[in-house]
Amino acid sequence: MKFSLLGLFHGQRHQVGALLLMRGETFIETIEDDAMAILIIFKGSVTITRQRQGAQVGLHLSPRIGEPVWLTSPGPYCVVARDPVVGVRMLRTGEGAR
Repeated sequence: MKFSLLGLFHGQRHQVGALLLMRGETFIETIEDDAMAILIIFKGSVTITRQRQGAQVGLHLSPRIGEPVWLTSPGPYCVVARDPVVGVRMLRTGEGAR
């Protein structure tokens, strides 16, 4: 997977935004093919889960503060705030998207 720093500065195929959640709030995002999301939590705690089709939860993460989480597998992810959360989220779309 190629990552162009110049493309990040031009805003091509990248979306950067704040992740602000109150306790108990959820954020659901679907990662497309050839895309990825990176979450970094600066304050608070979250649980990230991903359910496989017709099965129990297949992924369950509780990232530490300042530790980046790379979500690369396509499909829906659910972020649940256990405490008030302040963080950042970067979404990188596929090569063909503009």
